[in-house]
Amino acid sequence: MSTERTVPVEARRFQGHRAGVVTRTAANVVDAAVAVAVVTGGYVAWCATRFLLQPAAFSFPAPPFLALLACWAGVLFVYFTASWATTGRTYGDHLLALRVVNFRGDRMSWPGAAVRSAFCLALPIGLYWAVVSATSRSLQDSILRTCVRYDWTSAGTRATEGSTHHV
Repeated sequence: MSTERTVPVEARRFQGHRAGVVTRTAANVVDAAVAVAVVTGGYVAWCATRFLLQPAAFSFPAPPFLALLACWAGVLFVYFTASWATTGRTYGDHLLALRVVNFRGDRMSWPGAAVRSAFCLALPIGLYWAVVSATSRSLQDSILRTCVRYDWTSAGTRATEGSTHHV
């Protein structure tokens, strides 16, 4: 099936183009919420286990904020790495029709996805380099030679013909 058939008519002119900072920020907000939900689920499971083991002495634990932040960052690292290495998109990317690709326009390797994930977590403000970049690349994209582009296809096809200069 050709890309033209799977991409909505209204989106065809954007297919394969680099995503802007607003769309990427919105996807990141969704992804941050997914990680919060996972950490919250872990906390609830921890509380339930404690309750089942010692119901008479149960009280809700109060983990330190830094521990929660570390768990959240760990979840995001695994989530970003696995998402970018397997499908090229997180849930937030999927909702906003984005895909992260390497410099060839292909899915990222596991090591490449892990490095990009660590870089994004260590320097999240690097995303906003895309505002001043003539090519809409974040600091991470510029250094690692990656690209976040619009992609409405489910298979992660390469940029459509005529738009490969956007990779």
